[in-house]
Amino acid sequence: MLCPNCFSRSFEGNVCSVCGYEMKDDKCIEDLKLFCKLKNRYVIGRSLGAGGFGITYMAYDNVNDVRVCVKEYFPMGLVIRDRDGVSVQYTRQNRIQEFEHGIERFIDEANIISEMKNISGVVKVTDCFKENGTAYYVMEYLDGVSLKKLVPEHGMDLLNASSIIIKAGRTLDLIHKEKGYLHRDISPENIMILDSGRVVVIDFGSAKNFFMSNSNYTITLKHGFAPIEQYSSTDMQGPFTDLYALASTYYYVLTGKVIPRATDRLTGAQYEPLSSLRPDVGQEISDTVDRALMLKPSERTQTIGEFLDALEMLVKERTRNDNFVYVSVSIDGAVQERIKVEEDKEVMVGRSSKCDIVFPGCDNVSKLHCKLMFDGKKKQFCIEDCSTNGTYINYVRMDKGVKYYVGKQDLIILANTRFRLILGE
Repeated sequence: MLCPNCFSRSFEGNVCSVCGYEMKDDKCIEDLKLFCKLKNRYVIGRSLGAGGFGITYMAYDNVNDVRVCVKEYFPMGLVIRDRDGVSVQYTRQNRIQEFEHGIERFIDEANIISEMKNISGVVKVTDCFKENGTAYYVMEYLDGVSLKKLVPEHGMDLLNASSIIIKAGRTLDLIHKEKGYLHRDISPENIMILDSGRVVVIDFGSAKNFFMSNSNYTITLKHGFAPIEQYSSTDMQGPFTDLYALASTYYYVLTGKVIPRATDRLTGAQYEPLSSLRPDVGQEISDTVDRALMLKPSERTQTIGEFLDALEMLVKERTRNDNFVYVSVSIDGAVQERIKVEEDKEVMVGRSSKCDIVFPGCDNVSKLHCKLMFDGKKKQFCIEDCSTNGTYINYVRMDKGVKYYVGKQDLIILANTRFRLILGE
């Protein structure tokens, strides 16, 4: 049977032997029929998620022989799925005009993203078409997770959080300067971190060209991330609008907390400065974030570029003279946590919560799997295997109890390729 996730003919019972995807009986009635074809080219797989106006699917492009994602315009409440499991039918004849207008907006979204094909930090759109009474567009498949899923309960370390936000911010700054578009929906859910380390901005459904119009904005809100001007259809919006959302995302990534919604702040809800929750980031970085989160647009930092230039300089100063290196925990290709390791101090790595670097719930990883130290004189990591299932350097199993010196370029695997240590990043 064909796998609806990786499209290999590899199902054994309900589990794919290639990618590990487990078939569950949780298909929504609104979803396209599994393995139907669009444009006689795209084979539809599992649903990846649905919003108020669309459903996104894993799919396979038979022409280019690659996995892709397909987004379908499917406004809940306006349409239903026909009995054939493919076609779309109106629920109300008196709202056909609203539906048709929505299709044009949907195609506009695809065209906006297509205009940004030269910007590596934006998801690529490769096709757009009408079929089955609605519209679709095809995107590159992003092998990664949303930023929101990577944020620990009490926030990321400063360097990792800053690196991600700076990459996403540089993409937004390019979009503003070169294309004249505002994203208007930046949040931890709309920033993707790929297995390769690439940071990608997604979901341009609310984007608008601010060079062409400064009024009649549709009201788009994600409470805690949307600035006050987005609660009005007529207030001026600009790069400072996306900056507020980016800065509030940075605040969330560092603290694990969402700031109060802008309207509540306007009526007295207290915003806690970043330094009160994360004093370790320093007052200057906290002040830089606070200026980007000013309620009044006129008092806010005006461009993302200005914000990022200040942030980059302050983060470099903050981390330049510390006596630490960093080690990242990678599970299934996604970085779960980034840990500071002090020079010449041995740390324990394993499944047990008593370890310094923890792979939680990973049964193949031993409770104490290996010992790790960064040698301050040699400027190299020293690693010693203590495990049952083995520690591997560049796919070669280490001898147990023997110390090996390794560098940042070396691949460190615990038990199997699902569990890795990334050194010095």
